Amino acid sequence: MKDVREASMRVGIYFRDYVPQAGGAHTFIGDIVAAFAENAEKSRQQFVVFCNSTAANAILGGERASNLKVVTVKPASRFWKMVTGLKYLSPIVRLIWRRPGRFERLARAHNVEVLWFVGVGVYDSPDIPYVATIWDLQHRLQPFFPEVSGKGIWDERELVTGYFLRRAAYCVTGTEAGKLEIERFYQVPGARIKVIPLPTPRFALEGRAPEVDLGKRFGIEGRFILYPAQFWPHKNHVNLILALKWLREQRGLDLALVLPGSDKGNLSYVKEFCRQNGMDETVHFPGFVSGDELIALYRKAELLTFVTYFGPDNIPPLEAFALGCPVVASAVDGAHEQYGDAAMLVQPSEPEDIGRAIEAVVTDKALRDKLVTAGLARAKNWTASDYIGKVFEIFDEFSNTRRNWL
Repeated sequence: MKDVREASMRVGIYFRDYVPQAGGAHTFIGDIVAAFAENAEKSRQQFVVFCNSTAANAILGGERASNLKVVTVKPASRFWKMVTGLKYLSPIVRLIWRRPGRFERLARAHNVEVLWFVGVGVYDSPDIPYVATIWDLQHRLQPFFPEVSGKGIWDERELVTGYFLRRAAYCVTGTEAGKLEIERFYQVPGARIKVIPLPTPRFALEGRAPEVDLGKRFGIEGRFILYPAQFWPHKNHVNLILALKWLREQRGLDLALVLPGSDKGNLSYVKEFCRQNGMDETVHFPGFVSGDELIALYRKAELLTFVTYFGPDNIPPLEAFALGCPVVASAVDGAHEQYGDAAMLVQPSEPEDIGRAIEAVVTDKALRDKLVTAGLARAKNWTASDYIGKVFEIFDEFSNTRRNWL
């Protein structure tokens, strides 16, 4: 029998896709892994962490809390993902097929009473109460981008996302704009949506000063602007390149552009676009870079240009804030909420608008200093430990409900 005066639960936490190539999601999950391990004993709940071996080593590498158990989980095969996905085809299939999935069986074997799916994206929807983390619903807002629509992706997302979010005990998103999207698109009651801002990445807050010779490492010399982003169409590399071309040809301002990031299928197109527009010697493609290399790039860049079409939650501007790099970012829904006055906001479809903002930051020292000061203050305002504290509050709130059944 549980002591109702101290209602506690056995909470399962699932860290998926803990690999560097996941980009901002990896940065977020890595910080949450560390902050969770450090703060677990502050909660009255009992925790079972389900994760891959990389995340397990990160947790086990330090001193483990007494209320924390780690279980290594191998990712499901593509075949079993397809089989599990069949239940989303219709309510009739779900009604007939009641066998729990592999992960749900594992969670039940460890007596888990509520689950938190930490990584962004959509997961299987178990018959266990769960908390869902969601960053965006761009397949609804901008379904024309191939990465959220082509090859059946839109249908797959739509089949699963609505069911996943509507069944969640709570949805967690980073902005009020994100909350509004969940309410509007999937009719989830506002009381079940918690807004917890994304934390500033730890590596940026620590502000170490690595010795990286960018000239020798990447052939980067002189003044440059930075845009670390995987090569998806929605990252908007082409309009940024056109903005740099406009600055060079119309304003006499010659700046290099550095584009670190993994190829998601659009890199060859972007490189060919550079060549056709005479920008191939101006634009650098260093590929996936290490943490120290990224810090050096932030510290030496004139500014970060984060001109993605997607939002409302994004990580690189927070990194730039912490490292004293001014930011020009897209005016997507939720951008001002996330960045405050620490970034200049532009229309991502307008190269001249992007170009004018870059020119203003590069040529106006007072504006640059203002953005840097505001960014540093913004970066220190919210950490991974703060984020974990808010998640613990969700568990405490739900534990008073969950104690009503076995």
